Parts: sequence; structure tokens; C-alpha cells
Amino acid sequence: MCSLRLTNDTWKALGIASECLGLTRADYLEEIVISNLIPCITRENSNISTSNTQNFSQPLPSITRYDQDMERLRTQVQNLQKENLELKERSAINFVHDVIDFEAIGSRILFELKLGRQASAYKAAQKSLNRFIQEIKLLVDSF
Repeated sequence: MCSLRLTNDTWKALGIASECLGLTRADYLEEIVISNLIPCITRENSNISTSNTQNFSQPLPSITRYDQDMERLRTQVQNLQKENLELKERSAINFVHDVIDFEAIGSRILFELKLGRQASAYKAAQKSLNRFIQEIKLLVDSF
């Protein structure tokens, strides 16, 4: 076990980068060392840059996702948005069926029209209203 001295900013950046890759900070540092730095005895032959700019032969693992991952994630987001929209539509249809009582509304309207059960206007209105309710239910179910 060895210790390593880092600034707070470097520690935070290391944490973000390692988390994006699903690694611990220690595993991420080991990955950087194994994949990018070839041990050498002299600085002239080293891949380590002594300035702030780094000259690694291969790029370091980064916190940005690969294009392939981004495309997959975009597709997942689009599918979830589509599924969410479908669920919203289904919940609106369920709301219509559960909350709105078409038969009760029809009965109330017929009661207002009622001249007597034998009246021809009442029977015609009742048939029309029942047919209208059936059409509305079919329309709602088609969504």
C-alpha cells in the first residue's frame, strides 16, 4: 500500500472520471498506469510529460462516453419517452372509463326530456342517446 498526494480538484476529477467508467479511483489509476505508461529508468525515454501538457501514446480514459454508447443511450431515451407517452394515453382512457359514467349522464338527460315512458319522442331520444354513448366508448377504446 502506497500513498499518493493529489490536490482536491484532481481528486474530484479522478472521482468523476472513474465513476463514469464504473471503476474505483484506485482501479482507474491502475488502468492509466497499465495501459498508458511504460516504465523506464530515464526521463528522456519516458512517456510522462514534465509540463502540464501530456504526451501519451494513447489517449487516457476519459469521462466522455464512446459514440456507440451515446447512440445506444439515445435510443433507450427515445424508447422510454415513447413508452411514457403510451402510458399517459392509456391512463387518460382509464380515467374516462373509471370517472365518467356515460349511462348516468344519459339517464339524466333522458329524465329532463321525459314526457312519459310511452311518448315517442322519449323513445327516439333514448335510442339516439344510447347509440351516441356506444360511439363515444368505441372512440375512446380505439386510442
